[in-house]
Amino acid sequence: MVTNGSAPALELEQLDVVFRVRGKDRQVLRGVTLAVERGESYGLVGESGCGKSTVALAIVRYLARNGRVRSGGIRIASKDVLALNGAELRRLRANDVAMVYQNPGAALNPSLKVGAQVVESFVARGVARREAGDRALEALRRVQIADPSSVLGRYPHQLSGGMQQRAIIAMALAKDPSLLILDEPTTGLDATVEAEVLDLVSQLQVELQTSILFISHNLGVIAKMCNRVGVLYAGRLVEEGPVATVLNDPRHPYTVGLLRCIPRGGVRKDHGRLDTIPGFLPQLGAEMPGCVYADRCPLADERCVAEEPPLAEVAPGHATRCWYHELAPDLPRVTAENITLPQVSREGVPVVRFDDLGKIFKQRGHDVHALEGISSAIWPGETLGLVGESGSGKTTLARALLGSVEPTTGVIELEGQTLAPHFTKRSQADLAALQIIFQNPDSALNRRHSV
Repeated sequence: MVTNGSAPALELEQLDVVFRVRGKDRQVLRGVTLAVERGESYGLVGESGCGKSTVALAIVRYLARNGRVRSGGIRIASKDVLALNGAELRRLRANDVAMVYQNPGAALNPSLKVGAQVVESFVARGVARREAGDRALEALRRVQIADPSSVLGRYPHQLSGGMQQRAIIAMALAKDPSLLILDEPTTGLDATVEAEVLDLVSQLQVELQTSILFISHNLGVIAKMCNRVGVLYAGRLVEEGPVATVLNDPRHPYTVGLLRCIPRGGVRKDHGRLDTIPGFLPQLGAEMPGCVYADRCPLADERCVAEEPPLAEVAPGHATRCWYHELAPDLPRVTAENITLPQVSREGVPVVRFDDLGKIFKQRGHDVHALEGISSAIWPGETLGLVGESGSGKTTLARALLGSVEPTTGVIELEGQTLAPHFTKRSQADLAALQIIFQNPDSALNRRHSV
């Protein structure tokens, strides 16, 4: 962490955010107080729906029309964000703060080439357009894009997810911001690309001395990237402290639960299993006079339900909001760590079998071998894991099994019966038997219909 006695890059003080829903204000953030020092990386963690992205949007005043800051303060480099007029706010966004979103494909304009969008980030700061073109090229080099001149001439859909995110980071850093907000920037990337992007961010932070607010649900990423961490639950900061201290000696039951949900190497489905956090987040705007986590906490008693604990320091720089923080590290497990699973029998017919599966795509007159000679089977009660980096053919194999991509070679069998290569020639029973859950739920759901 780099501090020089100057004001923090970001300060939130007792921040309350509400959303107007059906004529009533529903509270989403509850008195959030935190500070990100100059040159520091601060991690904000919590499960989906706990308010992490709302914090980010409130900081730059990008809340939806029905959202507003009801009380509290936001300061970026000593500037009172809530007191800025329209022109001052635009200057702040253009010069002092930048944001990298979770889905780079949605953050880039699909109708504009990447070059035009990177150039625009410089033009917005008052750089002449010709000079902006040169600086855009240099910005892509800085984020380690191998062929920046070619990338400038492509549309977003022609780039991989990792390349898209690098372009977004280049645009964000074009303004040399004092504060960079990263809202789950690697969630949609595979492990190898994620590691490359995280290393890039770390390198650029050291080079530019930028302060970072890193929002994530991945505690492993937070451990790698951040100096301090805050744990958010139901819009309330329930624990805060140095990363190593909080992750090695958690003092809030929610933090303990999150840590027990992290997958670890060397464990099996029947041994060293992950634990779970029972129950659900409280309803939006729920009135909670006591601890926000009381409904899900195994340690909760009448005091927890009736009276909210303060954010109290348990060690230098380490604070938690729990009446029984000394008991939190030994929280009883919800699920058994070791169980006995039924044996998978391979004597009968497998549920799905595919043999010598291959797929060749045509691209600019050349053959692209997406799949070659893939053979395997899945038996009743069995789970088959398929891993590989982006572009290795995982999704193509899934689509071939579903029939949305017709394989060039090979055979697919369902319970011993050969399936037609394309889904249009399969029976309704066959279509119902093979289902898929996609990576991006936003793209999988129809926006025109209610859930």
